[in-house]
Amino acid sequence: MMEPLVAAIVLSALLLAVCVTDLRERRIPDLLNALIFLSGLAATWILRRDVAAALIGAAAGYLVIAALNLAFRRLRGRDGIGMGDAKFLAGLGAWVLWWGLPFVVLMASAAGLAVALLRRQAPGALLPFGPFLAAGGLTVWIVQIYS
Repeated sequence: MMEPLVAAIVLSALLLAVCVTDLRERRIPDLLNALIFLSGLAATWILRRDVAAALIGAAAGYLVIAALNLAFRRLRGRDGIGMGDAKFLAGLGAWVLWWGLPFVVLMASAAGLAVALLRRQAPGALLPFGPFLAAGGLTVWIVQIYS
């Protein structure tokens, strides 16, 4: 069955584009986020997974980051995470479905924290979160599909 392999290649290519762009420009373009969302819905449908769970995952992914950013802004008076990351997690939610999102966020947060500590990142210094979300999203999706 070639469909999971083709989907994995598509997802990997899009995630690589996100990583490169976020590291270079410190932003994730809306076009990439839209492609991740739409391809996630398409892959979910083609692989006969739960499309409703993918839509819930997309909504939950966006709302989680938006809520965290709102709380951070109220506490600190500035944004703590870009809304491109919220849109990106929404797109990943279409791929990993709603129940995969906690694992994506946990993996991304742990990896981001480890990198910040290893680099001895100064408090308040910017660290693109997209590559960490990408790694978590790809890992969770592969485990879901191939287990």
